[in-house]
Amino acid sequence: MIPDKKGALIPMSADEVSAQANLARLTDFNVYFNLFTNLNPTISQQLVDGNISSIRNSNFNAQFPTRIICNGWFSGNDTDMNKVLRNAYLAVGNFNVIVLDWSEGSKDLNYIQAAAHTRTAGSKLASFIQYLAANAKLDVNNTYLIGHSLGAHIVGFAGKLIQTPKINTIFGLDPAGIPFNTAGPNDRLNIGDGSYVETINTDIGILGPNMPIGNASFFPNYGTLQPGCIGVTTLCSHARAYVYFGESIEASVDFYAAQCSAFNNIIFRDCNKTGPVAYMGGERSNYDRGVSGIYYLPINFKPPYALGTF
Repeated sequence: MIPDKKGALIPMSADEVSAQANLARLTDFNVYFNLFTNLNPTISQQLVDGNISSIRNSNFNAQFPTRIICNGWFSGNDTDMNKVLRNAYLAVGNFNVIVLDWSEGSKDLNYIQAAAHTRTAGSKLASFIQYLAANAKLDVNNTYLIGHSLGAHIVGFAGKLIQTPKINTIFGLDPAGIPFNTAGPNDRLNIGDGSYVETINTDIGILGPNMPIGNASFFPNYGTLQPGCIGVTTLCSHARAYVYFGESIEASVDFYAAQCSAFNNIIFRDCNKTGPVAYMGGERSNYDRGVSGIYYLPINFKPPYALGTF
């Protein structure tokens, strides 16, 4: 099964998926790096890999933390996710918020071909980060990569190429399940792509993944139909991952979660909620807080979605 543009699933065999992935796949395409800061919160400045003038003439400030955002299928520079996350970060402090625009690779009606382009986009993102680190004093240990859906695997592919030192934190926001559920760890987002990898899973086994793939994997409402999402497609639940994450950055109430013993507790909706607690998302991340494993949390049906303790 693969998604169509409305989020409905249509049948496709594994052989057909493989054939589609290799059908007229782009061998190369442009990506764009768009910077937002509190000096330019709504109008981006384009940073160019290999062009130091584009960086020196921008508002990029190596003294500030850097947060790089990557969207999924059919994305561009000005999506709802980009607005939600950049506004959240800039509301709580000074950040370099960089949006990766890979629309030349993502805007393909053939979802499987778009998915096949994620590795190229990830490689270009890694090159850009390495250039900033070498030439503009970017602190990789104060850099987070945040990707939604296909974008989660893009930031994973980038992280695999940046290992000395590693990216501090990678957030996978409902990482795309199709066709990555059958891929090995080298071919999707995985533990080890950053020093700390956290996933927020809101649509497991449909548009999202069918397994936990982070150091810590959070499952709001057990990772299935999210409260307040109504309709025959799962796009609403899939999108909630970035909505919750955006709220976690600036809200006063935390997304309080309890550790479960195993992934089966998520599948069978029976987490005993007696394990160690952690907070989903947030700024700072859970890096160096010893957070790992599988977590469940209940969710409100309308904003604010976080319920705090439960």
